[in-house]
Amino acid sequence: MNAISLNNLWSYIQGLSLTSNNQRWLAQRLIEASSAKTKTEDKDSKMQKLDAIFGALNNADGEKMANAIMEGRKADYERVLIPME
Repeated sequence: MNAISLNNLWSYIQGLSLTSNNQRWLAQRLIEASSAKTKTEDKDSKMQKLDAIFGALNNADGEKMANAIMEGRKADYERVLIPME
């Protein structure tokens, strides 16, 4: 919504004869709606990031990686880890 629409909405709400309980109820509903929308947007953003990271790997790449791991296990050589001090 643009600024003019928000101002018109605010004027309309102020023109209503709402009790303090009704005002509180309305405020809580607006906050809940805003929180739910933010959570959905955050989840979508996280999913897009995960897709960007892992989406590049298709099944063929996954199979290549699995084969490389299996071949490394079959090599029967001992890996030597050198401590870094």
